[in-house]
Amino acid sequence: MADSALPCPVCANVMEPGVVVGRSPGVKFKKQTDVFGDLGGVLLTSGFINHSASALRCSDCGTVVIPGR
Repeated sequence: MADSALPCPVCANVMEPGVVVGRSPGVKFKKQTDVFGDLGGVLLTSGFINHSASALRCSDCGTVVIPGR
C-alpha cells in the first residue's frame, strides 16, 4: 500500500497498513444513528458477503484511516 507513509492525523506518528473487515451489509459511516441502523450511510468497504477495505492504523493512539473512501 503506497499510503503507508502517511502520518497519523491525531498524533503524527507513522501508521501501519492493514485491512478493515466486516460482514454484509458492510462497514458504513454515518453522522448519527437513526432507525435504519446499518442500512443507511456511506459504505466504506466492498465485497459480496465478507466486506473489506485497505486501511492504516496508528499503533500509538489507535486511530484508523481508510484512504480514498
